[in-house]
Amino acid sequence: MRFENKWFNKFWKFSTSFQLGIPILVSIAILIAYGTIVESRYDAYAAKRIVYESWMMLVAMVLLIYNLTIVMVDRMPWQLKHYPFIFVHIGIIVIILGGFVTQKFGVDGSMSVPIAGKNNFVAMPQTDLVVYATFDGDRYSKMFEQEVDFFKKKPSLERPFRVSLNNNTIEVIDYVPYARLAKKVKPSLSSQAGSSVRFQLMNSNVKQVETITQVRKNKTNQFNFGPAQVFLGEVDRKTLGKNEIYLTPKNDESLTYSIFRKDQAKVFKTGTLKIGDVVDTGWMGMELRLLDYIPRATEEWDVTRSERPTPLTTAAIQIRRAGDLHWLVLNDILKIFGTSEAYLITYQNRRLDLGFPIALKGFKVSRYEGSMKAMAYESEVTVGVDDGVGGQAKSAVISMNEPLKHAGYTIYQASFQEDEVTKEPTASVFSINYDPGRWIKYFGSLIMSIGIVWLFYQKRKRRTAV
Repeated sequence: MRFENKWFNKFWKFSTSFQLGIPILVSIAILIAYGTIVESRYDAYAAKRIVYESWMMLVAMVLLIYNLTIVMVDRMPWQLKHYPFIFVHIGIIVIILGGFVTQKFGVDGSMSVPIAGKNNFVAMPQTDLVVYATFDGDRYSKMFEQEVDFFKKKPSLERPFRVSLNNNTIEVIDYVPYARLAKKVKPSLSSQAGSSVRFQLMNSNVKQVETITQVRKNKTNQFNFGPAQVFLGEVDRKTLGKNEIYLTPKNDESLTYSIFRKDQAKVFKTGTLKIGDVVDTGWMGMELRLLDYIPRATEEWDVTRSERPTPLTTAAIQIRRAGDLHWLVLNDILKIFGTSEAYLITYQNRRLDLGFPIALKGFKVSRYEGSMKAMAYESEVTVGVDDGVGGQAKSAVISMNEPLKHAGYTIYQASFQEDEVTKEPTASVFSINYDPGRWIKYFGSLIMSIGIVWLFYQKRKRRTAV
């Protein structure tokens, strides 16, 4: 095409030339290579946020679509020999648009389902900050909810993320994308805070130190020690079958203990414990020693920064309120007490309702001989419910190489969770994928393939004619 305006003509000629096309392709190749490096150094989420969803990649793709479109328009009016060329260009554009639809409207999250339990919520990559408030300790009202992207917009002391709540202000002053965590317990001034105990269970074969902290006053917490369970709170023995120890706060210096044998409903031994005291439990030669006791305590995270992600790292934010600093871990809850109110703060992955439950009926794991390393694992699940109006539950087995497709979603077996002490599986972790742009990309690939085959056929026909 040619135009009367010489400047527009030069611009049009540049838009259809290799002077624009080649730099665009080189830029995309460099960005993809950079994304691969970022993914290998960090993880897929970092590569997605830093490279594939960046303004640089968006500009490169828009310029590529522009260049391909202008080149096609420049060939008008089209002749038969142009159609293979047109098909290839249209196919590439359709594939790019399909990728945009997937990025914008697709679902790529994870779901953890406990054994003999069910779940219908997918944890998405997007993160939300939610704040609840209570004035009586029982009823909570949502005060604030907002999507936050601390990965790209990192808060700092100079530029904190502020949440205004009536006469209070909560600030997010730091963000750690890869944090190694450890629990620490410190005394609390709140009258609603629970107690914390650090104890040791020991016999000739076992010597284990553990800490139990109540979430709040009168809220029982427990530790499962295989053949025994240790509870911190009021005595509430409901079933037989396990040896149990109940530690009940008495005053600021001591607790009462109640020991039950697994085959007896009545208490076997009771008494009072102070720091340093040792009690013979009466089974397997096991003794319990009270190492520390804090009558009013709060449990917080101790965060260590890591340069790269590992299976033990997670994201964390630091919160400041009235001069006090607290760490809040992704998908955890932080409780902050004020003078007459308390706040629950959550920093969590957004949850998406699938519209149907996934129930885990059974889980099997096979391990390499002589080790605890998992070799293969599979989940026996039931998806959906019998609603009486056409909807039926479906049973299936999801393994590492056999995903399940249901209601437009693809459910993959991703990993599993296990008990830290017994190493027995406790939950199955699935990867949930929904790709609304998949068929657009397939259609674009088909158009492009037809164009490529047509081009080869056209060239072969010309050679034969010569």
